[in-house]
Amino acid sequence: MTAQQIINFYFPKKIQFSFIVIVCISLAGFTSCSAKPSVQNKQLEGKWHVNFRHKDIGQARTIIEFNTNSNTFTAHSRKNADRNILGHWTSFLGRIFTKNLKNGSILNVVSGVYKVRNDTLHLAGILLTPMGSLNLEGYVFENEIHAKLRNKSRGHIGTISGDRNIPNLPLEDYLQLFQEVVSLTESKIFNREMLQTKAWSTFVKKMNASTPKFEDDLEMVFAFFYNARKLPFSHFSLMKPFIEQHDNLNPSPQKRHLSLEEKSAKTAYLKISSFSGKASEVDSIFEVVLQKGYQNLIVDLRNNSGGSVEAGMAFASNILDVETFGGVFLTQQWFNNHKTLPSHEDYKKLPHFSEANYDLIIEGIHKTEGLCLKIIPKKQVFRGKLFVLTNNRTASTCEPIVYELKKQKRAIVIGETTAGAMLNGEMFELAKGFKMVIPTADYYTSDGFRIDQNGVKPNIESKDALNEAMKHIGN
Repeated sequence: MTAQQIINFYFPKKIQFSFIVIVCISLAGFTSCSAKPSVQNKQLEGKWHVNFRHKDIGQARTIIEFNTNSNTFTAHSRKNADRNILGHWTSFLGRIFTKNLKNGSILNVVSGVYKVRNDTLHLAGILLTPMGSLNLEGYVFENEIHAKLRNKSRGHIGTISGDRNIPNLPLEDYLQLFQEVVSLTESKIFNREMLQTKAWSTFVKKMNASTPKFEDDLEMVFAFFYNARKLPFSHFSLMKPFIEQHDNLNPSPQKRHLSLEEKSAKTAYLKISSFSGKASEVDSIFEVVLQKGYQNLIVDLRNNSGGSVEAGMAFASNILDVETFGGVFLTQQWFNNHKTLPSHEDYKKLPHFSEANYDLIIEGIHKTEGLCLKIIPKKQVFRGKLFVLTNNRTASTCEPIVYELKKQKRAIVIGETTAGAMLNGEMFELAKGFKMVIPTADYYTSDGFRIDQNGVKPNIESKDALNEAMKHIGN
């Protein structure tokens, strides 16, 4: 049926003329409204070669394309990059269930607005990433772009900076880089049997197939992170680290990782957000705890991702009153030479680590067969009732402490099973400024339990661990 036949069928001849007139007027109006050309801003419009810096992943170069329209803009990294990283099916689902992979781009800027003042263009928007949304605020001046990235809960978390000089793509030979990763991992990993697993062969196969398709560092880093998630070990990552520049004239105050709050005259609440601080910070807190004479201490390790063994050992030495073997780190040298885990007699032969000899780990634990953790109590320790709060993000350095306190019945552990991410990782240099963390020592408790991939179960499971602890105390 032709268009004229359709009109004749549905509309009598008497109203056809009126209908045609109305349609023509409507189309003319629509055309006049939509025909207005979009107002592009040449200062921002187009492609930029930028360096994306983030505290969690380091820095990575990528190409971002900006699209402008009278005081607003959007931006994105390469479209359909998710298919090279996730595969077609997973990327399809990812686009359905998350807004952060719009058009398959790893980075997307939405709700962007800009203003031009003198020669400078000021811009703001929301940057969508696989790690969540960030607030973006910055400027463009003399063909350079600079922007700060902020997270609602963590504050300043990174930057974006770059220029119009678009290099040839891909930026690096990412297949060759990955081959270097495999070779280094084989020589440094704590136990080469881990590389005989199906999970490892799948990881290598996927990365070998994907890396020739990558165009920039960002795609390489995110693909490595995504595909390494199912490996039977933690502390394995690829990155380009960066050191944040601080204003020497206005240095930021030193971050504190411990905070003490009095719940009552008998009870104190100690939040340890990280063990990244020094042993002295831990010791100073316990001086206050002892001075106040608290009978109950609630230690909150929820969302504590770990840190240095130095601070962790200092914590343990303030709450355990007997000398204790805390467990053992075992390297590739041990597994190459032995078929079983060490006995307590073997512990005596291995180098001992306590807070006093931190250099044993810094100098490279992979150079030895292993390292035994030895907790030496302080002259005065906290002897009151102890409650430790955990969740599934309580990781690394926290986990052997939680395990030992539970095993010795020194504390009641309340909350969720810990992350199961307890290994010793060391950083090694690769080509083109890349570095990688490799787990060079596995960790086993004094009774032979492997925490990595397993975690530590609480005495009492609870989604509201703090209130549960307060109920047990009764004040």
